[in-house]
Amino acid sequence: MNVESLIKRIQDERKNVSGEIYSNEGLLRLQETMQSYDGEYRLIWSDELLKELEDKPKSIINPVGIAKLDEAIGGFREQQLIAVGGSTGHGKTAWGLFLVEQFEKLNPLVIPLEQSNEELVSQRKENGYSVPKFLSPRALAARVTVEWIEERIVEGIAKYNTKFVLIDHLGYINDFGEKGEFKGENTAYRIGQVMKGLKNLAKKWNVIIVLLVHISQQDESLPPSLESIKNSSDIAQESDMVLLLWRKNTLKKKVRVYENKTMLSVQKNRRTGRNAFIGLQFNTSTGRYEEDNSWVESMVKSAEQEVAADDDCDAV
Repeated sequence: MNVESLIKRIQDERKNVSGEIYSNEGLLRLQETMQSYDGEYRLIWSDELLKELEDKPKSIINPVGIAKLDEAIGGFREQQLIAVGGSTGHGKTAWGLFLVEQFEKLNPLVIPLEQSNEELVSQRKENGYSVPKFLSPRALAARVTVEWIEERIVEGIAKYNTKFVLIDHLGYINDFGEKGEFKGENTAYRIGQVMKGLKNLAKKWNVIIVLLVHISQQDESLPPSLESIKNSSDIAQESDMVLLLWRKNTLKKKVRVYENKTMLSVQKNRRTGRNAFIGLQFNTSTGRYEEDNSWVESMVKSAEQEVAADDDCDAV
């Protein structure tokens, strides 16, 4: 009898009070069997794990090409799930395509759910922007599930050795489960299941997954924070990294006017624990982002001075 069969037998016996003695005997047999167990789920010591890690090839670091961002996060790594959030019109898709262009060597796969692949390419072409080279599905399923996304990832790996995946965006992924098993659950729970599924895909297939997400922000004049992420705390919890975009803007005669300056904030960074605020300038000629930290540094300094002034007032 193998270990799995023995465990099942013990579980069945526990359901019957009269089988309690047999359960105890079964536990003893299980202990004897597990002494020689050397399967996939065996227990190992931390120093043994450390030795295995030392013998493994070093994890490949993929720098984004934005100096201050790479300094903070140490580049993107395989098996990471990275959430990129921002309000509508603040550049999530443009930033996602910038990353795709930066990582062309990873044979990127783009799963465009908000716009079609034709719209993405034609818009950039019409605006005179560079069009990054990427893979995308010829057509989308009527219900895009985590399982359907996995099939596209596996195809990309098998045919082109894909290592980078961009999904635009979370709100279009069916979160009711493959057979509708989550229909009775609330939105936050269902989104949590999707996030766990996507994180498992990143680990299982050794790819980088960048997921675009919407945020709910009442005041666009201020940069967003983790609390702005819409519908579920699991978005931040399951992600290895959370990046938020905020486009500098002013309100003139009740009309919001946006500049081509964008703040990218590292709100969560599981790898190094470091947060950062990075200034970006969107180049309207190329459709690419360039680093420009001067205006962001002045904003952060001004905010720090305001906080210090408030603290002084409270101390009086």
